[in-house]
Amino acid sequence: MSSPSRPLVGIAANRRTTDVMRMHAVSEYYITSVLGFSEARPVLVPALEDTDGLDELVSMLDGVVLTGGASNMQPHLYGEEPEPESGERDPGRDATAMALSRLSIDAGVPLLGICRGIQEMNVALGGSLWQHLRHAPGKFDHRRWRWRDEPMEVQLAPRHGIALRPGGLLRDVLGGAREVKVNSLHGQGLKRVADRLQIEATAADGTIEAISVKDAKAFALGVQWHAEYEPGQFPVHAAIFEAFGEACRARRADRLSRKET
Repeated sequence: MSSPSRPLVGIAANRRTTDVMRMHAVSEYYITSVLGFSEARPVLVPALEDTDGLDELVSMLDGVVLTGGASNMQPHLYGEEPEPESGERDPGRDATAMALSRLSIDAGVPLLGICRGIQEMNVALGGSLWQHLRHAPGKFDHRRWRWRDEPMEVQLAPRHGIALRPGGLLRDVLGGAREVKVNSLHGQGLKRVADRLQIEATAADGTIEAISVKDAKAFALGVQWHAEYEPGQFPVHAAIFEAFGEACRARRADRLSRKET
């Protein structure tokens, strides 16, 4: 794992307060999935409102992962007023993740958005969100079962099926599968899909579960479920991080070859 040939992957952190300590942190699952299944070297990108110089950082990266998080995006970013009880906010994460989305796509840096990350990709490119997905017409409740006395491994287990778009990036990554089962822990979801995005998968109620970027120069995929969870146990998760890692290695090879010329 100390090999210098490993690609460098930036992982977007969340800003949290624990007791009196402010922290920039991510779940270890993202780190271990990037290390073990993308075979890349992870670095954490802090959630800062000041994004000056982020373009220079992205130019040195071989991939970017937009993680999930407890906070929800600020509604004014997609032209709406906040609805009641729509969750905590993290303006620094919003600013950093939206900039990472645009910069990565424009520079051809492989991009993987997970849960909050797929929502950030959509908003960054001009889309909008359901602030309370369960209140949207015909949608069921995709939230984590916080009210149940169940361990996290139960709550993170596959919960419902999703249908994959024929000929799509995700279907190709998953070996041509037409449908797979995924976990579900999100209260919000994609509403208006940005023009540059292609829907890759949907749930039975029409909820958008995965997207790709139509004009991307490199791998650019967003999934609404937590694909970072136990890829060693769930082949769908492993396949996503492996495909992302392959794209990161291609980016690294190209970046280093351009340095040498």
